[in-house]
Amino acid sequence: MDDFDFVKGQLLGVKAPPLFEKEYIYEITGAGDKVIRASLRHSPKVKKQWTHEQFALLLEHGIIRLIT
Repeated sequence: MDDFDFVKGQLLGVKAPPLFEKEYIYEITGAGDKVIRASLRHSPKVKKQWTHEQFALLLEHGIIRLIT
């Protein structure tokens, strides 16, 4: 995960199971050495977190995409 520099406020497109057809926009709230945390945009009560390994796999498989 050294290729990516995550900053607070970075947007992510996250596809939702079970069919991964719908995509929700999450905003990174914190990215430390161990965990990346994000909350659903416009609904901060909905939160997700991933380890760097999990995040890399989800990026590789297209479940998460970085929004610029």
